[in-house]
Amino acid sequence: MEPSRYSVLIVDRSSSERTYHQASQYPDSEDSTSLSLPFLAACGDGCICESDKQNIDDLVKIFLSIFSEVTTVPSGRKALSFLKERTLGCPPTILLIDIDHTEGVSRDLYARKNSFIVPDSRHSINLQEFTTSRDTLYGLEFLNYVTKEISKGMLEQVIPIVCSWRDSFDIILDCINKGALDYLIKPIRPEVAKTLFLNAHRFAISGNKSPIPQVTMDYRKPAIRRSCSFEQRLEEFFVKDKWLAKALIEYYTPPESTVNIPFTPKLSQASELERRNVLKNKLSEWDFNPHQLNDDELLKCVIIIFDHVMSLDELKEISVSTEQLHQLLFAIRQSYYDTNPYHNFTHAVDVLQAMFLFLCKMGLIPPLFSSKRQSINVNKQRCRPNDLLTPVDAFALLLASIGHDVGHPGVSNTFLVQSQTPLAQVYNDISVLENFHVMTLFNLMQKYGFKIYKNDNGSVYNPKYNEFRKVIVSAILATDMELHNNYVCKIKEETKKFDSLGTKFIADSNLEPSRNTIIGALIKCADISNVARPYHIAASWSNVLLEEFKCQGDLERKLGLPIGPINDRYGKTTQSESQIGFIDFVALPLFKCAGDLIHELKFCVPYLEQNKKQWQERKENQNEDTHSLNHKNSVSYDCRKNSPIAIVPAAKTIQHQPSGTYLRQIPNLPDGTEMDDWYKSNEVLSTTGASDSPLNSRHDTQKNSSWPIFSRNNRSLSNMVYASTYTSTDNVSNQNHVNDNVTICCCIQ
Repeated sequence: MEPSRYSVLIVDRSSSERTYHQASQYPDSEDSTSLSLPFLAACGDGCICESDKQNIDDLVKIFLSIFSEVTTVPSGRKALSFLKERTLGCPPTILLIDIDHTEGVSRDLYARKNSFIVPDSRHSINLQEFTTSRDTLYGLEFLNYVTKEISKGMLEQVIPIVCSWRDSFDIILDCINKGALDYLIKPIRPEVAKTLFLNAHRFAISGNKSPIPQVTMDYRKPAIRRSCSFEQRLEEFFVKDKWLAKALIEYYTPPESTVNIPFTPKLSQASELERRNVLKNKLSEWDFNPHQLNDDELLKCVIIIFDHVMSLDELKEISVSTEQLHQLLFAIRQSYYDTNPYHNFTHAVDVLQAMFLFLCKMGLIPPLFSSKRQSINVNKQRCRPNDLLTPVDAFALLLASIGHDVGHPGVSNTFLVQSQTPLAQVYNDISVLENFHVMTLFNLMQKYGFKIYKNDNGSVYNPKYNEFRKVIVSAILATDMELHNNYVCKIKEETKKFDSLGTKFIADSNLEPSRNTIIGALIKCADISNVARPYHIAASWSNVLLEEFKCQGDLERKLGLPIGPINDRYGKTTQSESQIGFIDFVALPLFKCAGDLIHELKFCVPYLEQNKKQWQERKENQNEDTHSLNHKNSVSYDCRKNSPIAIVPAAKTIQHQPSGTYLRQIPNLPDGTEMDDWYKSNEVLSTTGASDSPLNSRHDTQKNSSWPIFSRNNRSLSNMVYASTYTSTDNVSNQNHVNDNVTICCCIQ
């Protein structure tokens, strides 16, 4: 590998945090000498050695003539942050660690008389007064820490090299034994800097993740914490373990897309006013159907809601710009898998819109076409759940709604636990996905500068932010369906509490549990709100949800895992039965008790009851498929002449027999089987349920129904025994089949 492919990271307390590239303008040493300190070239009594004087900018120029990128940082802590934020698979980084002036850093941080002592006392340095950042990781302390991280596999592609003005053999050997791969004596000259490439090249061709020889690691004594380790360990908490969150997010979420704030379009620039009003009208109605919108329109809907809420006076204290907000929303959209039939960005927008309507009805935020909140016709002297939430809580709930499934892999918690995935092991099999969604959402917020309630005093403690985070965490964790019955019981108990209060108000000591229950009720109702939408919308959501279940079932079968009844493509559970059961045992109990607690949610109950009736009618009429395949990424296609023929395990065949044409289940197709190898001249594909009677004997009962089938040839279907099942909406291909036999296939809506 060419030297230009490598990068250099210089840890020097006299430098600023900056990255230089070969293509950029080199720093001018003549102009910057007065601004930059010498590169730690000092003698023992604190005087600068003019003969050894080397400006940090000059050193950067030397390295840039050899390597592609040079970064300078003033502390070990910042160096660790830089190293752990690198992308996976990046070229090796040469880490140049200065070990001079360690004593001054130790004294400045710990205020101890017994500071770090150099192994050879003849070369010890007098303590000097200088300004430094409070960083316990510097010099040999930093080298020790980096070496341990490399040996544990926490840092990869890092080549530690020490530099110092001291030329004692004892010090040089001590640094090498501590894990340094080279020792440079300052001032560092260009011909010496070129030899660093040998270290990088030797590491690259070795193929080892750790550049430190095993003999070196074995030579070192077992790590013993020094007296200052407690403070060091506490400060390290801020830079350690970020690799775990980063690794999980990179593995389980879609590949990252570049998001630039200046190029994230504002709605006023991306849409005409007329279209904006159309979207606002859709967002204001309960029959909102995001499946009718394209990806850009979905994002515009999200921006409309958040821009509207951020305009509230109560949210002025939230220190987030419009550009940062839009950037975060775009990043959230990019973190959803669009290949998931159900758990995708469309579902997130649906949950967001439901939550928005709930909050508008509760009077926490005004409707889109009004600047005034809805008045609630209740006795204001009576304590209500609405009184326990604020507009800031409403904003947190909306953010939780749009990010509650971010990075969802398309399988359930049960699957992750049974297949023993690393993600399930990290969260000990408890609310695995929900914990992952919370971590991913806050990681995105941090990454894109979405900082709520900044601290001017630099303190880590921020009570307002902690409360904001608590709302989001509580909301997303409540979406775990395994805890559904527990939440229903909590909501019922909370309702009794409010009924018993009358005109009294909840004591502050009981405020947080009540708030968490209300938050849980709102997010849970919003999460499954699609089943309470008008029937035609609820049915479309049922289609994609069942398809995702079936895809998981296919994977469970392949891995030899237990297959849930609803996940089994070959099971007897129909779509109607699954929806009726879900409404009876999940949705209705939740919405009824939630409506008793939050009266503004009661309007959903009649929709559920009406939908249940329609599913029952569909079941009684036996006019249903297992479910419609209407998600373009949930099936694979036969690409001959762009024919939309699906090869799916759920397919059935219609076999022509002397007594009639029957539906029968096809066997599993072997891997690599082509459609032409499998087709029979007298068979058809269909997603309809198996029949006990021939199709031609059911001619009269099928007159008013529309079967999802289409012909593979261009002949008219009028002379066929099942012609009554063909409608003008069916897709007819133009490919003739062998022997003029017709193959009917499942129609991808």
